[in-house]
Amino acid sequence: MKRSTLILSVLLVLSAAGNLAVLGIFAGHWLRSGGGGGPPSSVERLMGLVPEPLRPEIDQAMRPKDEDVKAQMEAFRAARRTVTETLRQRPFDAAAAEAALTDLRQVTGRAQERLHRTIVERMEAAQAAGTLPPPPQRGGKGKPDKDGPPHPPPPPPGN
Repeated sequence: MKRSTLILSVLLVLSAAGNLAVLGIFAGHWLRSGGGGGPPSSVERLMGLVPEPLRPEIDQAMRPKDEDVKAQMEAFRAARRTVTETLRQRPFDAAAAEAALTDLRQVTGRAQERLHRTIVERMEAAQAAGTLPPPPQRGGKGKPDKDGPPHPPPPPPGN
C-alpha cells in the first residue's frame, strides 16, 4: 500500500469518527430536549419554591386569557424576533443589537415582575386565609437544599 493511500485511509477513518461524534452530540441534545432533560429554567426553580396547592392558581393567573397578558407575550415574542434578526444582520450593527437586547430585557423584566407579584399576592392571600401550607421539601429528610442548609427532619406524628 502506498504511503499516500495509508494517510488518506487514516484521515477517512478519523473524519468518519469525528462525524459520528458530532452526530451523537446532536442526537443526545435533541433527545434530552424532547424528554424534558436539562437544567430547570428560572421559572421552574421559582415555582418549585411555591407550595403545590398554590401552583395551579398562579399558573392560571399567568395564562394568556386577558388582553394584558396576551399583549405582554406578543411584546416578548416581537422583542425576541428583533434580537434574532439584529444579531444575524450583516453588516453587524452594534448599536441596533444593544437596543434590541435592552428592549428584550425590559419586556422580560415586566413579565418577571408580573409573575413575582402574582406569587406574592397568592401566597399572602393564602396566609391571611390560614391555608398557606408549609414550604415544599426538596431533597428529602436532612438532605441539603441547593439554596441553603439541610432541612430538619419532620417532627414525629402526635407531637
